[in-house]
Amino acid sequence: MKKATPARGSAADPPDVKRVYHMTARKEAVNRAREGMLRAAFGLWLERPYDEVTLDDVAELAGVSRQTLLRHFGSKEGLVVAIVDWVGPQEDVARQAEPGEVAIGLRRLVDRYETMGDANVRLLELEGRIEGLDYGLAQGRASHRAWIEHLFGPFLPRRGTQRRERAVMALYAATDVTVWKLLRRDFGQTQKDTEATVTLLVDGVLAKLGTPSKAKT
Repeated sequence: MKKATPARGSAADPPDVKRVYHMTARKEAVNRAREGMLRAAFGLWLERPYDEVTLDDVAELAGVSRQTLLRHFGSKEGLVVAIVDWVGPQEDVARQAEPGEVAIGLRRLVDRYETMGDANVRLLELEGRIEGLDYGLAQGRASHRAWIEHLFGPFLPRRGTQRRERAVMALYAATDVTVWKLLRRDFGQTQKDTEATVTLLVDGVLAKLGTPSKAKT
């Protein structure tokens, strides 16, 4: 008769196996709790200005104590830095497209602005006041530039030239969140019209470079 294999973490396991199992389970539980706190804080900051979100608000939504929140992140500013590092890679994936697929890239960008744009604009208003927020803005700008270099790579002049730098900066200006805010919030354009307007701006830059984008919507 085949001998039954003990369940993982059972009393039949050697002490070192049980210890590793419990350490792994504890680490997974801590990571889940940390992500829950990050998700709660991120959700609140999408809805409200930074100054109107307290650590108590985050703790209550995450189902933890304020002390637990502080133990993980140290302060409200530390929580901001952790959110930037947590959400940044997710946003990079959400708006990514293959090099040259301009229409897809712009559609995904405007779609992400529909979720993140208002919060990003509110953070811009606080630039220079809070170090953690400045870190987030700097990371966001670097990420946006990388997105431009990737998406428009086939159309850009060669690296290291002033012409390329000007093209990148022009494309940055055309696709910046402040343009989305101007079109969507100040002028009340629809999402579709906003995407079309941003595409027109981008096409103007690329046409000047002599490389049509084929980005029609």
